[in-house]
Amino acid sequence: MKIIGGILLMNVLTYFCFSVSFTVVGFVKEKHGHSTVTKQLLRDGQLITAAFDGKANAQGLPEMLTKLTQLRHYTITYGTANASAVFASSGSDDPEFVTSIKPEDWQQVLSGSDVQQVNRKYPFSEATAVVGMPITIGSERFALFIEEKAPSLYRDFWQQVMTVFFGFLLMFILMLLIGRPWKERGGIYVYISAIRRMSKGDFTVTIDKAEQMPGHYGELATSINDMAVELNQMEQMRQAFISNVSHEIQSPLTSIRGFARALQQDGLDDQQRNHYAGIIETESVRLSKLSDNLMKLTTLEADQQQIHPKPFRLDQQVRAMILACEPIWTEKNILMDINLDERVMLNGDEELLSQVWMNILTNSLKFTDEGGTLSVEVKPTPEGASVCISDNGIGIAEEDLPHIFERFFKADKARSRREKGSGSGLGLSIVKVIVDLHGGKVTASSTPGVGTTFTVTLPNSPIKQT
Repeated sequence: MKIIGGILLMNVLTYFCFSVSFTVVGFVKEKHGHSTVTKQLLRDGQLITAAFDGKANAQGLPEMLTKLTQLRHYTITYGTANASAVFASSGSDDPEFVTSIKPEDWQQVLSGSDVQQVNRKYPFSEATAVVGMPITIGSERFALFIEEKAPSLYRDFWQQVMTVFFGFLLMFILMLLIGRPWKERGGIYVYISAIRRMSKGDFTVTIDKAEQMPGHYGELATSINDMAVELNQMEQMRQAFISNVSHEIQSPLTSIRGFARALQQDGLDDQQRNHYAGIIETESVRLSKLSDNLMKLTTLEADQQQIHPKPFRLDQQVRAMILACEPIWTEKNILMDINLDERVMLNGDEELLSQVWMNILTNSLKFTDEGGTLSVEVKPTPEGASVCISDNGIGIAEEDLPHIFERFFKADKARSRREKGSGSGLGLSIVKVIVDLHGGKVTASSTPGVGTTFTVTLPNSPIKQT
């Protein structure tokens, strides 16, 4: 009893100190613009400014800001201190929201500096998070502010306290129960050391001879080793994703910057000037599409996409997508072999599924040589429906085939660079996420030099709305 009482007393003292430090650190971080909520706002703002900073006009910016407010429930203000436009989420349930933008904030942003702040009177009160950053469109500098309601500083505090409290309690009880056996195997510090290293980002941890440890000790060591391997794989994927995003954004920005400087040179004739301007416009469109696809993919993977299933004729939808691609297959003189069963009725989100057929069709047409053939077949299955899209294009190498649905993966990169309008490697990733949301399956088979076949199977059962 004395031991248990001592453990409880130590926990009480620990969490009293934890509460005080949590309050002080959290409040000070917010006052100095280092809170988690402002970091999220800042990332979204930087994405907007990267897409539009330096453009000749603000075409497309209001639409993007409106979409962002609907997706994130932000309030966005864009303009100057004297004239500005406000974009607020139509779904907001807080009509009493009051902007936290001060006149000095406008001056600071218009002078070229960022603003990050959380306006909170007391630690227990709600607050408003606001970030501001400059954006130059044409020859004029504007200010872009993003605001969001910030929850109480203690929103998740008690959950964290109780979780860590019982974690410490369980750890001390285990130490008392297993004592001597662990000392014989090097002590509990082997396990604590491994966990501490992983908490600091070192996922190369391995507990040696885990399979030789008796009973549950060996299972615990094996579990820690397995967890370290999985976390290491996730960390590598995260770093690869950041690297790919940076590369895909930097590439068009470099082109835009270079050709914009070329336009400033003297002695250019109209043909050269129009050529440079056309390249800048093409790269801007590419950057805009990348931004849209990233936002769409993030929304789908975060289960924030609203699914609206309804019955519709699948053959009519696929036929409409084929006709939408007509300029591509007529220009390349591609023979379209169409076999669409009119009996196929499907219950699904018509808008999202149209994106699936468009992405697969444009991908197949892109890598089919002039004069080639592309076949599309829609047929019923016992579970629902099947769509098969086949081409006789360049095909996909066997080692690349398992990775084509990964984000930013591009098979045959040399060929992709030569293709006009080369994509960002997100199209097939979006296809897979949408098909998964509908409970279906997408597969691909290919032979280099012979062609590629994409097969999408979809169930015809009610889809749960989110």
